[in-house]
Amino acid sequence: MLDKALQRAKWKQRLMMAGIAAIVVVILVPLSYGVLNKLAARQSGALFDQLNAYHTVAEPNVEISSEMLTNDTSFGGNVVTKTYKDIDGYKVPWGTYTSHYTNLRWQLDDNLYAQTIERRDKRFGLQQFQPGSTQKIARFYTGTKDLPNEAKTLAELPDHVGEIAVTFNRGYTYAELKRLLPKNLELRWGYLFNDTAHVSISGDVAQPRIAESPIGMAVADGQTPQSQAKYWRKALSQYWTGAKHNQAYENATKTPPAQLKFKGVILTGTTENLAKVATAQYVAGTSVGVTVPRAPYITPEK
Repeated sequence: MLDKALQRAKWKQRLMMAGIAAIVVVILVPLSYGVLNKLAARQSGALFDQLNAYHTVAEPNVEISSEMLTNDTSFGGNVVTKTYKDIDGYKVPWGTYTSHYTNLRWQLDDNLYAQTIERRDKRFGLQQFQPGSTQKIARFYTGTKDLPNEAKTLAELPDHVGEIAVTFNRGYTYAELKRLLPKNLELRWGYLFNDTAHVSISGDVAQPRIAESPIGMAVADGQTPQSQAKYWRKALSQYWTGAKHNQAYENATKTPPAQLKFKGVILTGTTENLAKVATAQYVAGTSVGVTVPRAPYITPEK
């Protein structure tokens, strides 16, 4: 009888432990799932914020066509970004990037920082192209002497639209740019300084030094430094991982917006009009970017 009583007691204990385990599972599994979801959502939100900061300050004349979550789970997922360039009203695919996040961290697609393939051109030397679309990259230069002036060649390419990066002989405010630049061209993006923490192009000692990883702001469609200063500076502060006491960074964050000096700009328009910029007195050098044959069913904006 005693053995049976002990066995019954043991079974009751086992049943009690099993019941407690079941209750714990019922409570903890949904709770853990909810916690994991919150952590993943926090990291995906931080990733979207960082991508927005990058797009705001570090992409010359690049627009987002779509940005969406993929493979989204409680443990992480991806954010796929597709971008394009607006070339005087012609939308040209630029790149597709896949950034990642987990419950604990996020990471931007490395190609956002190292997005070039290089080849040499007999006429211009080192040239750079975007890997995903193989479109030519319009580049800025450091210095102001003996720079390439590729825009001159666009006179030989009629019936196209395109973009050029213009490096100035000195810094110009936005108000000065509006007075200087031709009205038959679209001012798209202004170049302020370089991101020394994310240098992706080594440059070529035999060529004028390329302004690596340019930082600037969109100045198209009525956007002015004054209208976007607060938003832009917040994005710059979030994106910037270089030394906080970098002089160029300090100037960009503390100079009154109307007094910001742009070292260069991205312009779009017909190739005939872009070619004329090459001879302007304020130009130190130019670089050709994307060019597109004109289509009879699309009217250039400028």
